[in-house]
Amino acid sequence: MSKELVAMVGDESAEEVMHQIKKYAGTLHVVMPESIDGCMDRVTFLANRQFSDAAEMGLVLINVKAQVGHGQFNELLKERGIHKRTAQRAMAVSKMLMKLPKSKSDTVSLLNMSQKQLTELTKVSIETLKELDDEDYEVLAETASKDIRKQVAELIEKKTELEDTLATTINELENERLRKAPTTRFDLPIFISEIRKDAVVHTELLNEALQQAQAGVRQLCELRSLDLTDRISAAQVVHHTYASIYSQIGTMLSQIHMEFGEHVQGIDNLPQFDDAEWQYVDTERERLLESFKLDLNKGDK
Repeated sequence: MSKELVAMVGDESAEEVMHQIKKYAGTLHVVMPESIDGCMDRVTFLANRQFSDAAEMGLVLINVKAQVGHGQFNELLKERGIHKRTAQRAMAVSKMLMKLPKSKSDTVSLLNMSQKQLTELTKVSIETLKELDDEDYEVLAETASKDIRKQVAELIEKKTELEDTLATTINELENERLRKAPTTRFDLPIFISEIRKDAVVHTELLNEALQQAQAGVRQLCELRSLDLTDRISAAQVVHHTYASIYSQIGTMLSQIHMEFGEHVQGIDNLPQFDDAEWQYVDTERERLLESFKLDLNKGDK
């Protein structure tokens, strides 16, 4: 075996090449294009064909291996003069392409990567390959096959650094936004404006739920033809649920009365919303009601 060949492609690949050379008995007929453009067009065609032929060969071999018995596959390869390493490499390439998303496998096919480059790519985990983008694959297409895995590691490391930098930038921007966030709304402190809005919005949600509950309880009490045990079970659930809500509301109102006394005893004493604040409250109320109804429908399904 030629030492130069071994130095160029390694022991295993050299053995495979020599197998192909010994098997090839004919004359290599080459029609040399006259122009450089013609030569490069021919090379591009052959590169594309090399990729598609390897992928197709791998898929066909995978199909054959699945249909024949144990040990028979290697015998078939030997009968047809196909080197085992050639078959394994083609099948590995096909498996890799089948596992990649279509967009990425299409990108790889367009880059005319050599079989050796593709073979090295099969040694990289699919999850890692999925993280690479089109520009990364273009870099790999220009990378020598022996450096493919090292280049992938460097690209992933660079991508991680970029993601960390982006996350840091986003955090800094968010902190800046919070630092510059307005402290007033409708000439009121944000907290005061928000709690006024929430009181209206949440009460609207609760009122709607209570109306439905009242209608259900009315039917529960009136439909005495139903099994008593079932009715008591439903009554217990309703009782405990709304008793809990009543307890929380009572605690909240007690705190307010202890702090503000008679200032909040009458509706006439409450400060009035202006038109802009009412519009804001109504918008938020409609948004929350829609969100609540969507969640309710999802729960029913």
